[in-house]
Amino acid sequence: MEFPLGDPDFRSIRENNFYYVDKTKYLKTLIKEGKYYFLSRPRRFGKSLLVSTLKNLFKGEKELFKDLHIYDHWNWSKKHPVIRISFDGLCDTPESIKEAITDQLEIATEDAGVDVSEFEGRTPSSYLRKLIYRLYKKTKQEVVILIDEYDKPILDVLHDKKTAEINLEYLRGFYSVIKGSAEHIRFVFVTGITMFSKKNMFSGLNNLVNMSLEEECNAICGFTESELTTVFKKELKSFNLEKIRHFYNGYSWTGDPSDPRVYNPTSILNMMRLNRFNVWWFETGTPTYLFNYMVKNRVLVYELDNQKSGSSVLSSFNIAKVNMKALLFQSGYLTLSNKTVVNDNTTYQLNFPNLEVRKSLYKELVQHIADFEMDASEGKYLLKLLSQNNFDKFAETLKAYLAQIPYFIQPPEKISLEEREYIYALILHGQLWGLHGDLQAEKLSCRGRCDMVLSYEDQIFIFELKVISDESKQKETLDTAMNQIHSQGYADPYQSKGKPIHLIALVFGKTKRNLLAIRYETL
Repeated sequence: MEFPLGDPDFRSIRENNFYYVDKTKYLKTLIKEGKYYFLSRPRRFGKSLLVSTLKNLFKGEKELFKDLHIYDHWNWSKKHPVIRISFDGLCDTPESIKEAITDQLEIATEDAGVDVSEFEGRTPSSYLRKLIYRLYKKTKQEVVILIDEYDKPILDVLHDKKTAEINLEYLRGFYSVIKGSAEHIRFVFVTGITMFSKKNMFSGLNNLVNMSLEEECNAICGFTESELTTVFKKELKSFNLEKIRHFYNGYSWTGDPSDPRVYNPTSILNMMRLNRFNVWWFETGTPTYLFNYMVKNRVLVYELDNQKSGSSVLSSFNIAKVNMKALLFQSGYLTLSNKTVVNDNTTYQLNFPNLEVRKSLYKELVQHIADFEMDASEGKYLLKLLSQNNFDKFAETLKAYLAQIPYFIQPPEKISLEEREYIYALILHGQLWGLHGDLQAEKLSCRGRCDMVLSYEDQIFIFELKVISDESKQKETLDTAMNQIHSQGYADPYQSKGKPIHLIALVFGKTKRNLLAIRYETL
């Protein structure tokens, strides 16, 4: 059997005898229990395949479902007209959104044998309203509406708040038509990455039920370990299952430790097809919207791990004030590793789901900023020098490494000292922690936050980074950095651990764009 990489079409997968992990039991439950649903999942997690499966199911394509769970649990004599709209192309203006919707509505019209000329000159909203009515009248069956990647026209322009708001307003008007046609609708299923609040996106469709964090949908996309070891039993014989878990498992949308964790399907399929481990998910596309926000807010990747958040934050999204936790969780870079319920209030613990995400987020973010490929072998050597307390050689090696960076995405004169400090910290974090799976990066002291605290081989390394425009003031800046470590008590939380604590001050130059000097002390 072949692997269905990049093929989100259910009919194609079934007719070509590709591998297919049966998710129809989840669909059966949703269809039986409700009518209007929304599901958020990261990109390349199987949302489009799920939508395609629903389309073929409601159209009564019985032969495609043979040997699947739903085959004996469905009324195949009843067939529903289906309208499917996907925003997987370029839709970054109201004009392009209108064109995309209209084109797909025309396809649905022609497929149903209805004259397209009846809808000439109508707006997408008017077209959709009339098409729902015409399909219902023609078939005597209620209409199914499937909308895939509903939020892409907004995410594509998230860096431009004004344009994002314009696109959101246009889509809000379009979606409001669906509720007004309720008497002619059998089922609505909307997918996307972000969870825009109903008042922002679906004010006219406020009966849409968000199933994204519900237990019954935790494994509706992706592979559970049971599915993995059953469907791909033969292919897994040449792999170490524990290593697969470490690289690709760990996703949860409930936070309940008793619920099965989910594997990234894109990564698993690529791993088996090419017989090797790699950061496959990231190679399928760069999340520019996410990187732009991280750079703008100078988010340090290691600080994202082991955070807490309430369900109201994670299950909503607001263009006016983007919450990084929500954006990273909904985009698939953080997952719910645990949850605590107190007086009906739920708090989730957020962590990186697996090694692939942690490594890739560092590498791709640095690539986005500096057009520079991070090398794990360099990081291993830097770690070795730290463990040997060879700090001068560490500085010499780091300096040679940074000299390889060709340029930043912004001209030097447009990058502030704070932005440069962020870039150097990001690269250092990535090499010493992000590309390796057995280290701990600590964060806060009781009186402030240093740039990095690394726990490695029973030693603690505390880093403070400074970037200066006047490169003749290296000594004064080293004094300032080291005094800051002492005065802010950065080492205090680690004094009781009985481990050697090393204080390391690093000074970088704006003009030379590299490490200028190092100072270190051992407590």
